[in-house]
Amino acid sequence: MKKNSDNPLRMMGLVGTLGLEVVAFTLFGAWAGRALDAQWGTKPIMLAVCVLVGLALGFVSAALTVRTFMD
Repeated sequence: MKKNSDNPLRMMGLVGTLGLEVVAFTLFGAWAGRALDAQWGTKPIMLAVCVLVGLALGFVSAALTVRTFMD
């Protein structure tokens, strides 16, 4: 049985998926932070918090994707 890492096209797909996950979670965090700042009047605070949370979630999701890919 071939390993998942033998095919270069699968590896390119994995790299694209990892980047997309991190960027998508970060952008969603920025959007949510801006919306919360507008609603609560805490202009830069929630944006920064939500971007950091989105970035952390993006990296966790990417790590789980790599774990699944390697199994």
